[in-house]
Amino acid sequence: MPGSLDTPVLSFRAPVFDRGRNTTVRRGHKWHVATHARLQLGDGSLSPPIELHTELKRFSALTDADLRFEHDPACRTVAGLLRVLQGLYPGFSAEEEVTLCHFDCDGR
Repeated sequence: MPGSLDTPVLSFRAPVFDRGRNTTVRRGHKWHVATHARLQLGDGSLSPPIELHTELKRFSALTDADLRFEHDPACRTVAGLLRVLQGLYPGFSAEEEVTLCHFDCDGR
């Protein structure tokens, strides 16, 4: 497993996670090569390194089923995720590639 110094950190606008499987969607393909990450938790601390499973997709190909484990309830539908991504990334287009990052969490 990567050491904590070289493990990338996934930051969140809404750092709330369900126990078990969670998903976060990131713009572009940067995260597609990551096999581990640390999560920035609600109190600002970092989780230990966790395993990531990633998928690269065009945003327009996403379905609500792809987002059923999205950690942020506002992003569990394609329409909701699009609103959030357009707020975070002005000019975000539904034709862009996104990376779905799946991970297991203890629910912090």
